[in-house]
Amino acid sequence: MRDLRLSTTLAGFVAVFGLAAVPSVEAAQAIGINFATGSVCQLSIPTTDTKFRPKATGARNESTTTSNFVICPLPSSLQWTNDAFDDIYIGLYSLDGASHNVSCTAVSGWRESGYVYSTKNWVVTNTEVGHPDSYMVWNAGDFGGTAGDQITSSLAFSITCLLPPQTAIDYIQGELKYEIGT
Repeated sequence: MRDLRLSTTLAGFVAVFGLAAVPSVEAAQAIGINFATGSVCQLSIPTTDTKFRPKATGARNESTTTSNFVICPLPSSLQWTNDAFDDIYIGLYSLDGASHNVSCTAVSGWRESGYVYSTKNWVVTNTEVGHPDSYMVWNAGDFGGTAGDQITSSLAFSITCLLPPQTAIDYIQGELKYEIGT
């Protein structure tokens, strides 16, 4: 028979000293985004008499005369917090190259948590997607909080815009910052 005392003792030392050498895990901040093309946007009041077109590349108001109310949802991929997003963006552009006034209202929350609204007006001046003048941004400061913090109850979030003729929504995006580890 083999003497297992040495093997058992050696295994015990390895386990104790191995665990002692493991660095402690500290909380770290993770950053991510939830992103959707404007194709998630839809008419607030559906009708067939419109030139509003959700397309694979975004949502377009191709009318030359009529504005449309369009709602764009932004669900969060986070499931463990109600305060998911710290910045929300909606990308806009002009189809005809002319300047257009756009008004959008963002809403954070749901019936049980209460709704908080923030309206912004913007002038879309170009056809260049991603240009700094082509998007609106909301942060916690727009909802009664402090810019840089998470937007309260932003697990449920949407933006409704009065989309003028010849304008389009390229994307809707939410930035997530959250603590991981212990």
